[in-house]
Amino acid sequence: VTMLMLTRRSGQSIRLAPDPALDPATPVGEFFRDGPIRVHVGHVEGNRVHIGIEAHPSIVILRDELSPKAP
Repeated sequence: VTMLMLTRRSGQSIRLAPDPALDPATPVGEFFRDGPIRVHVGHVEGNRVHIGIEAHPSIVILRDELSPKAP
């Protein structure tokens, strides 16, 4: 399980998706074999919130503005 710490402002978002290199036939249970995805709220400063996300390493966590856009 890995953790990513992010700061998000009002209206910003994140995306969680399977690693693109992962075999599409991988059972969904593999993503949760070490436990559920956990979101930790750190603290809030004005319109910013500090969050941590714990997920299996095969889950990619990206700030929405860095996510590849669909064609």
